[in-house]
Amino acid sequence: MDLTISSQHTTLTEPIKEYAEKKLGKLDDRFSFPVKVTLRIRKEGTKREEDRYIAEVTIPLKRGFIRSEERANSPYAAIDLVQTNVERRIRRYKTRFNKRRREGNGLEEEIADQIVAAVVGEEDQEDVMELEFGRLVRTKRHTMAPLSVQEATAQMDLLGHTFFMFKNRDNGMINVVYRRHDDDYGLIIPAEESV
Repeated sequence: MDLTISSQHTTLTEPIKEYAEKKLGKLDDRFSFPVKVTLRIRKEGTKREEDRYIAEVTIPLKRGFIRSEERANSPYAAIDLVQTNVERRIRRYKTRFNKRRREGNGLEEEIADQIVAAVVGEEDQEDVMELEFGRLVRTKRHTMAPLSVQEATAQMDLLGHTFFMFKNRDNGMINVVYRRHDDDYGLIIPAEESV
């Protein structure tokens, strides 16, 4: 396993690095091939002390990627939480992939090609912009490979997000798939404007 650790707004001490290597080193046993794991630890000035430290793990895979972000009152606790969450997502990823392989619909190869291409070139900026009712604190830009709705929902679940914006392979438009409160999915398609 190739582990890259970075920090933002906090000092990355040697004990924190060693702890992260020990905890995330356990993930190496979950893969049959070498993986690159990126850990980013950052500190935010929040009012809630238990949410000050954020540990974010990203693991690009042959068939997609796994990402998790957890908050805690110390970098050690955040690393513990994110490691547990990543292990859960790895199990979910393997279960979903094996199920699709058994079904034999060829979707796993499409996901491998499409999702990995969608991850390349992701950019994250933290520019603060004051808005009327809050602040815009992060801007993300990433290239979008065309995906089917099914592939987009699979990617959203792997990321652990409640929504996912993608370029729809069927209509070429930017769509958003989201998880509803009843655990079903919704799809937002822009309406054609009439002039």
